[in-house]
Amino acid sequence: MRLFIAVNINDENKNKIVQIQTGLKNDITDIKWVEKENLHLTLKFLGEVADGRLDALKKRIKETGSLTKDFEIDFCNLGVFPKETFSRILWIGIDKGQDGLKSLAQKLEDSLEAAGFKKEKRPFSAHLTIGRFKKPKPCKISGLPYKEEKFSETVEKISLVKSTLTSKGPIYEVIEGFKLEGR
Repeated sequence: MRLFIAVNINDENKNKIVQIQTGLKNDITDIKWVEKENLHLTLKFLGEVADGRLDALKKRIKETGSLTKDFEIDFCNLGVFPKETFSRILWIGIDKGQDGLKSLAQKLEDSLEAAGFKKEKRPFSAHLTIGRFKKPKPCKISGLPYKEEKFSETVEKISLVKSTLTSKGPIYEVIEGFKLEGR
């Protein structure tokens, strides 16, 4: 199974993100917008995981959730990866709560590495992907008609998600959710 660990976004915020995408559609072309039902914050991409490792993986995620207290995040700003002159990904950033997400991602990295899962080489960057350019292209963020609007969400749970790739795009299925229960 192709898996990742994510923070799912509530419907109200998904609707706000879709409004942002709609507002950008006339100014950004050759982009595949992330569908509303697929909007999420990735904490850890695992890739292909054998069925036999699933129980150990769930146990590690649950343990990490039990040691982590829920926290608030604010969405704000637009950005691109890897850079404005060669853009592949369009994202919304995280302001408040960035340290909480980074800490949670690091706890997951450490716990999963101890269980034999491959450690991510790149540093964690808290963001929510809203579109993927079909071909890399320049995208100057300051030139976009985006009215910066902050909106918040409480991160209370993390999810283990299965990703099935299809010709029409990925299909995501939550395998299990894990509450953040730290005190």
